[in-house]
Amino acid sequence: MNVLSSLGCGLAAAVVLCAPLPAASQAAAGGRLTVHVLDLYSGSPANGMRIDLISVDAGATTMLKSVTTNADGRPPEGPLLVADTMKTGRYQAVAYIGDYYKRIGAKLPAGFHNRLILEFDILDTKLPHHVPFQVTPWTQSASVLPG
Repeated sequence: MNVLSSLGCGLAAAVVLCAPLPAASQAAAGGRLTVHVLDLYSGSPANGMRIDLISVDAGATTMLKSVTTNADGRPPEGPLLVADTMKTGRYQAVAYIGDYYKRIGAKLPAGFHNRLILEFDILDTKLPHHVPFQVTPWTQSASVLPG
């Protein structure tokens, strides 16, 4: 097999692997809220970090779920919300980073952060939403990625 043939086979495989999913498969993948925490201080996923999911409605808050991340930095139970529990509205994802760093024995400076509270809206319950946290005792980065 020559280089051009190999390249052609590789491109053909890429087209098959990268082709959009059929509409039915896309719909089945939608309607969920996932979270993932990376500990940039330790250079690994954050194992054992508590994450609370809170609903915010007209200033009133309701705790929906509290989970603890596994060795992969994700809740072992899976998504925080799935299609039948996902509703439009305002939410907070609260990451307890101070407790996590104390538990793993990190040397914490004065003025380290205790909690990271990310408030966001879900406007389309058919789309998957993902909350990636990147944390250290001093800095955090988080966003909500729909779709």
